[in-house]
Amino acid sequence: MRLTRAFPALFALLALWLAPPLFANGDSRPLEHIVIVWLKEPGKLAARERIIEASEVLTAIPGVVSLKSGRVVASERPIVDSSFDVALIITLENESALQAYLTHPLHVTLVEETLKPLVERIQVYDFR
Repeated sequence: MRLTRAFPALFALLALWLAPPLFANGDSRPLEHIVIVWLKEPGKLAARERIIEASEVLTAIPGVVSLKSGRVVASERPIVDSSFDVALIITLENESALQAYLTHPLHVTLVEETLKPLVERIQVYDFR
């Protein structure tokens, strides 16, 4: 009978012991950081390739899990927006990693030295 009464308390303690990563920064699930880029000179292949190649440095930032980048795939389907030039998908460990990524010197340098000279517009989507 005592074990039956103690079980809910033991379960609650176990749940609290396993949960700290969830409470540390709000959510421990990976976060997707999507960056859509429109060039000052739309369609310029050299500029597209420069951004794709330069973005590889982002994988060296702590908290970055993966990086995918590429050029737009043109489409005639009305639901597809193929007006952009380059897209990046950066997967980060969590929201704290995103905050650190945004101010990391490698990211700041990429933005200042590569993106700003080449890019007309950037749209960002963050989700998990």
